[in-house]
Amino acid sequence: MNHKEVKSLTRTGIEIYTLGSADAVNALRERQTLRLENVEILWCKRGAGTVEADGRINLLAEQQVYCFLPGQLRKFQLDDSVNGYYLSFPPDCLYLAPNLKELMSSFEEYILNMQLLTFRADESIQTELEGIVKKMKRECENNLWMRSEVLSGLLNVFMIYISRELGVSGHTLVISREGEIARRFMTMLKEQFITRKKVADYADALSVTPNYLNTAVKKVTGFTASYQIHKLIILEAKRRMMYSDCSLKEIAYYLGFESQAHFSKFFKSKSGMNYTSFKHSLLEAV
Repeated sequence: MNHKEVKSLTRTGIEIYTLGSADAVNALRERQTLRLENVEILWCKRGAGTVEADGRINLLAEQQVYCFLPGQLRKFQLDDSVNGYYLSFPPDCLYLAPNLKELMSSFEEYILNMQLLTFRADESIQTELEGIVKKMKRECENNLWMRSEVLSGLLNVFMIYISRELGVSGHTLVISREGEIARRFMTMLKEQFITRKKVADYADALSVTPNYLNTAVKKVTGFTASYQIHKLIILEAKRRMMYSDCSLKEIAYYLGFESQAHFSKFFKSKSGMNYTSFKHSLLEAV
């Protein structure tokens, strides 16, 4: 990577690598396993390896695009034969278009259900996506006027194409005060779910009633605010169970529960299985 490219990426927060290049090998070697702060896109045009997100392991497939969101625990194991592209960028880069604020909330539904955002790129979309990626790489490599603005604009177009392939259309997005409240709730939830566990806590912070918040969040995401709170707590608990040696008691206190018994009851009620059964299911999956 040349000096100009580093400077550009530092300013915008957008990183783009061609898989198989020396720069990509060095960058991804340092990011084999981590909890994400950025959005990541891995486009495997060909090659072998695995990608893992929140315990779900998938074999790389030809012309498959994988999307990872902030908060996920993600792991790459890529063979030297892998060819394609890797992109990383802060979520704020997507907020150029108002629709994309709600788009992130739609994406997050997959994460709460521990599903991997992925699709196979057919020939027509390959041409469109690769054209945008190449333009972004050129902007990174040249110190041109309004480079950051062009990069952000191209990235937004790229992600709109991605959303279409994932089945998220503009007809499902709510561009209104309800949409804005739902987006702010989801952002706050990710940051404060350990200390705020009641809908009323978030409603007070957002200056709305609990009923309004539940209605707004359900209209945008398909589920109530209370459901989203519980799902995120369960997701984080499962992450701790999968990727750490923490005991049930340690997980309970980390998540802000007053006692192990209270957390154990909550986990079984919301996940459908107790802690021991879930740990056994992890061992059986290995």
